[in-house]
Amino acid sequence: MMNIILEDKGFEEFSPCNFGCEDCDACHRFGPHVRNHYLIHFVTSGRGRFETPRGVYTVSEGEAFLIRPGEVTVYEADAAEPWSYVWLGFRGRLSEKFSELPDIFVYEKGFTSELCEAFDIDAGKEEYLTGMIFKLYAHIFGEKIRSDHPNKVASYINAHYMEDVSISAVAEKLGLDRKYLARIFKSKFGVSMREYLINKRLHEAKKLLLRGYTVEECAYIVGYSDYFGFSKAFKRRYGASPTKYRSDTAPRG
Repeated sequence: MMNIILEDKGFEEFSPCNFGCEDCDACHRFGPHVRNHYLIHFVTSGRGRFETPRGVYTVSEGEAFLIRPGEVTVYEADAAEPWSYVWLGFRGRLSEKFSELPDIFVYEKGFTSELCEAFDIDAGKEEYLTGMIFKLYAHIFGEKIRSDHPNKVASYINAHYMEDVSISAVAEKLGLDRKYLARIFKSKFGVSMREYLINKRLHEAKKLLLRGYTVEECAYIVGYSDYFGFSKAFKRRYGASPTKYRSDTAPRG
């Protein structure tokens, strides 16, 4: 294990406070423990188990796990293929942005090799590591990432709302954690992905009702598998049943 002692230089945006690497023994375990800073472990080989208040995960080579300040976590190397990892802890004004990440995420290939160059720096380790945190920040939270993924989900829902749309499947197609995708989608559109899907279906159903389709036909066309579920959602959204809506808005002879 290599654990570098860093000087707290009080950098405002990001201030590295913990850095090192380790080739773990089989079943090597750490925790339960609580940190007072953000800490990311980048797994470079092998695998292990990571436990947070949100669940238990298997983490493998090419993935990183995030420890948030104030959370109780436990992590343990696999018995057959114990992991090796590089860790980096930090504080600072921009650090809270990392809370938006899922507990497990994929990091950029080659990042750990560049990160480990800090071991060979005699002076300025803190400055170098601060730059690496900014690089990670830019890669994860770049404007393109923030804007494209919610728009892709919205476009997919608009095109496939009449099908059995699985939000988890959409997240998997994009290679993103469902909870993370849910957060950035709601941040952009103001509603959850599920609410967006329901609103789209009901909006299209209103148009079909005005064109003379029966309530049952509208339900199945817009993606509802049962009439009662559709009627209940419609009344909740518009304050009237589809039958009443149709009769109230139908052209008078």
